[in-house]
Amino acid sequence: MGTFFGHLGRLTIIKELTAKKILMDEILYLMINLQGKRAIVFGVASEDSIAWAITQWLAKAGAKITLSYQTRFRSRVMGLIQGKDFIEGMHECDVAFDDQVRDFFNALDGKFDMIVHAIGYAPATALGKPIIYTTEEDFNTAMVISAYSLQRIVRHAMRVLNPNSSIITLTYLGAVRVVPGYRIMGVAKAALEALVRELAVNIGLAGHRINAISSGPIKTLAASHVPGFDNILEYMKHASPLRRNVTQDDVAKTALFLLSDLSSGITGQTIYVDTGFSSVALPADIDKISFG
Repeated sequence: MGTFFGHLGRLTIIKELTAKKILMDEILYLMINLQGKRAIVFGVASEDSIAWAITQWLAKAGAKITLSYQTRFRSRVMGLIQGKDFIEGMHECDVAFDDQVRDFFNALDGKFDMIVHAIGYAPATALGKPIIYTTEEDFNTAMVISAYSLQRIVRHAMRVLNPNSSIITLTYLGAVRVVPGYRIMGVAKAALEALVRELAVNIGLAGHRINAISSGPIKTLAASHVPGFDNILEYMKHASPLRRNVTQDDVAKTALFLLSDLSSGITGQTIYVDTGFSSVALPADIDKISFG
């Protein structure tokens, strides 16, 4: 999936860009060549979606994209893809239902090389109160859509994937630590990360790879439902080593790497893209914080 530098001409271009101090972003997608490759992206809901940022970075590297969308986001997604010739297909699919995922893959033509699973959901009733009060119905909804949907997609995708394909999903630090307001989603993301490891073994015999990106908090439609999310953003910016919040492009560039041949030896992993927050126990200026 892609070649490093491609040929001598690319190397020459990169040297010229470096000499002119062109942004490293430009060099990055010259290094990763996805011409002739095809990707399926689940989870685009708006222009702020991480899935949409990943879609755009894949397109910069030359890939063609097929999108899955939910009915409630159709108008938004239709607006996004206008004039985008890198979008070669768009099909409705609700991953909560096995028959819809099956029909989605049945409607595809040809083979694909990459899949992006950027899906997570829990009912507001589950996010709005402590997890001890989460109902069985809400628990199941969060687990099926946020975690089991990955297994469902991978299972149905096997027949349309080229050898040595790459799959990624998105997770969050709440899978391994308690984050206020994240509640049942933390449990669902923990299941998702475990599923990535299990699936890596299952599909590895065919040369397929699967990894998770644990993104720092980003203001998206999904994140807007997490209570106290703005406070989480402020604390992250204060406490992370880079003293800023992560962006959609930060995550998308890591996704581009993981979906390309540059990561050919990586599978079953959770990669943190969170400006270093996950490596910090306490903020550097803990001595200046007043606990009143």
